[in-house]
Amino acid sequence: MKLRILTTAAITTITLSTTVAAAAAGGIASSDRFGYEGTITRYGSLIDAQSATNGIETLNIMDRDLSLYMANNDSVESDFNYMSGSWWYTTHESGTAGWGNTTGNTGPGFMQLYDDDASTDTSVSMEFNNFDGTHYTQFDMSVEGAGADAADYARLSAYDNLNDGGIWHSYSLNMSVFGLEGVMTAPGVIESTNEATGVSGTITAIFEITENQTNGDSIGFYAVDFTLTMDNWAFDNRDDLTGDYAFDPSFFRTVPTPGALGTLAITGFFASRRRR
Repeated sequence: MKLRILTTAAITTITLSTTVAAAAAGGIASSDRFGYEGTITRYGSLIDAQSATNGIETLNIMDRDLSLYMANNDSVESDFNYMSGSWWYTTHESGTAGWGNTTGNTGPGFMQLYDDDASTDTSVSMEFNNFDGTHYTQFDMSVEGAGADAADYARLSAYDNLNDGGIWHSYSLNMSVFGLEGVMTAPGVIESTNEATGVSGTITAIFEITENQTNGDSIGFYAVDFTLTMDNWAFDNRDDLTGDYAFDPSFFRTVPTPGALGTLAITGFFASRRRR
């Protein structure tokens, strides 16, 4: 399933409290712009992985593409938690998915979590920050969860892609996105549609490979320690992509807590949304 959202907005007059961003109750983060790199360390037991002791092997992971779609208590979209390599982007003349996409598709370090009702989430926060007088330029998000399994298409490719299904015993995403142009499109609702110019943050997790399609060599526990980057094959090749998928524009939105509406005033706004 591939979700796409394109939002445009025009605003004439806005008066707002500078505390609006901190009052966010939920929202959406949708972006295929970022990447990750870091390490995957194998352990013999869940306890060892949780305590980071008796590591068996550490694998170095470089330049993987990341696709995100996180919705939580949003005003329009249902809760969703998607975090994966963007396997569908391709440059093949026939449009075959994933062709040439060596950093978003298969290979060591590919990960996937497709929790389409966010039932494994244990904590989610989203907010815009750094209002420069015209735009909110920073979006901060943290997501934590546990227990994502085959029903959530849980995968982590440590050694090969044929033996990588299992369980996300725990996962944590913490990110700050920079260079945005967030504006208020309704009372307390802040949205940004431009591509970011920077990112910082981490993905940490413990994954158990349980699938055994080829052999049992990969079965075990893996501690993930990834750093977010701006390295992204699909974005760099966005003008040459073929097939069914053009590069998705990024979209960030936060919505306020009910009590925050009293601190806001807005006149003359227009927003249109198209979902495809």
